[in-house]
Amino acid sequence: MIKIYVSPSCLSSKKVIQFFDKHKIPYIKRNIIHNPLTDTEIKLLLKFVPNGVGDIISTRAKFIKTHAINIEKLTMLQVFDLIKTSPTVLKRPIIVQENKQRIQIGYNEDEIELFLRGSIENEFEDSCEIF
Repeated sequence: MIKIYVSPSCLSSKKVIQFFDKHKIPYIKRNIIHNPLTDTEIKLLLKFVPNGVGDIISTRAKFIKTHAINIEKLTMLQVFDLIKTSPTVLKRPIIVQENKQRIQIGYNEDEIELFLRGSIENEFEDSCEIF
């Protein structure tokens, strides 16, 4: 099953949900603002990204800029605390398929289609318009 981590005020998050709904692709939506990520979820996200913390934290986030945070100098405990207390620092949306250890960050329709080609179980492939 695909899980989508979203922020309700994020336009890209809204677009990805519309995309999945339009193509009738099943997913679980996780609002990271109202229900912050757990340590286990953060570890899972970091497990799937090739370049570590920089792949999931936005250096353009207002909180990062305001506090002049250099994410490369943070310890892992500080990274976890930052994500849990200020979830808006995460790039969004984050699309994950745990059983295939795949992750897609951000809204780019072409990249999402490529991600889905490798992610969706056989029973859904025939019903998706994008294939």
